[in-house]
Amino acid sequence: MKKLVLTFVLLASVFIVMGSINAISNMEHFNFISKTGPKAPIESVYSAKYDDCITEEDLPEGFGLYTHQLTDQHVAWDYKKVSQSAKKYGASLDSTLKNLSTVDAHDFIHKTFQNAKNAVMNEDVSPIQKHYHYEIMRMCLERDKHLNQNMIGKL
Repeated sequence: MKKLVLTFVLLASVFIVMGSINAISNMEHFNFISKTGPKAPIESVYSAKYDDCITEEDLPEGFGLYTHQLTDQHVAWDYKKVSQSAKKYGASLDSTLKNLSTVDAHDFIHKTFQNAKNAVMNEDVSPIQKHYHYEIMRMCLERDKHLNQNMIGKL
């Protein structure tokens, strides 16, 4: 008789534990709303983080004109060297972003963009330095768009 009671208690314990595990795993499907009130909005943790994404309006005035002038085929040698250096920076930026979470990558891109924008706004910056910082801003704009579109493979 003791064996039967012990087996029954053990079996009941197993069913209780398994049932609670199943209930916990399905807990995300429960809606915690009142029957009379409207559904409470559940906001994502990331929604505030993604509201401040970089847009083309964030680029400084003259960015379009400046980059258009440099697309001429007769660009000076030093600008070509700076463009090559900016491409190397872009590869380094991609490598850094791959090692960060999405939120940290967004934060890093935004800080990098703001630093480049502040450097361009400085009056003591030479035209060739402006070119370098404009390239960094362009890269940040592209990377930010890719992050927003969840194109992880492009980073």
